[in-house]
Amino acid sequence: MTAEYRIEYTIQRTVGDPENYEFEDIGFGSSASWADLDQAAHILASAVQTGGWETEPGMPDPDEVLADIARAREEDPR
Repeated sequence: MTAEYRIEYTIQRTVGDPENYEFEDIGFGSSASWADLDQAAHILASAVQTGGWETEPGMPDPDEVLADIARAREEDPR
């Protein structure tokens, strides 16, 4: 019998001022089921990089989050 693997995740971002911030959940998901961890990790990375995570009411749209990240990178391209 061959095992299958998946990675479940929560995405969080900071809220509040830089000196006193907290993390809030902005999304979640699963890599689905794969034959090995490398495949599961690849699917997880792809979902996170392309905004393919799930949200609940009140969470920001993944496209807005990715746009915010892109704008921040333009301002401070480390």
